[in-house]
Amino acid sequence: MRKWIKDLVLPVAVAITLAFVIQASIAKPYEIPTNSMYPAIQGTDSIGDRAPDRVIANRVIYKLRDISRGDVVVFDPTAGARAACSEPGDVPFVKRVIGVPGDTVSVRKVTISASDPDPALRPGGALAVRRVAEPNSFGPESVSEVALAEGDTTYVTYVQKAGDAEASPLVVESAITPDYEVAFPQVPPDNVLVLGDNRPGSCDAHVWLGRDAAFTPQDNVIGQAEVIYWPLPRVRFLS
Repeated sequence: MRKWIKDLVLPVAVAITLAFVIQASIAKPYEIPTNSMYPAIQGTDSIGDRAPDRVIANRVIYKLRDISRGDVVVFDPTAGARAACSEPGDVPFVKRVIGVPGDTVSVRKVTISASDPDPALRPGGALAVRRVAEPNSFGPESVSEVALAEGDTTYVTYVQKAGDAEASPLVVESAITPDYEVAFPQVPPDNVLVLGDNRPGSCDAHVWLGRDAAFTPQDNVIGQAEVIYWPLPRVRFLS
């Protein structure tokens, strides 16, 4: 009996204990039910016949460094944000950090021009592409890209960092092009502003603004979403 306990029961008990400790303090898996971060992270489709991505959140990293602009984070939304999205009370959200304390974020309608001082807004530039997700899309092949020419218009996210005289366009190459304009107040201390990569289809800060819940307290951030671990064909690190 002692040998059986030593050889089987004890290792299993240790493994289970370690798993709980790791989930509680280091890394924890999450299933992503929506397509708000599509195409970087994919939820299920509208009829539920495809498995949503599952990600692992690093719960330690923000004890070592500050939250950075561009990070994909798992967080507990505020009551106003949760109500705006009609989500259950125990499901964390996953979005991308667009603004950190002191930033002023806006989404503007702009015209592509060869004379624009920012190369990203000239024909052939990184933001001179309209990216659209097809209805009920799933997979990168379901994103269409249209190159914009001189005089075409698009919507661009701008970030004015604390201390900067002007705002600069923010490039997130995987993001779907927004279809709205919005101007946020300056991000207050100890908060962040988050948007989904699927800008038109994400319940995020641009929706929460009307409920006085545009910002997410940094204390609500659980960790950084670092890797998709399931389904197997989707395994990859997030950027």
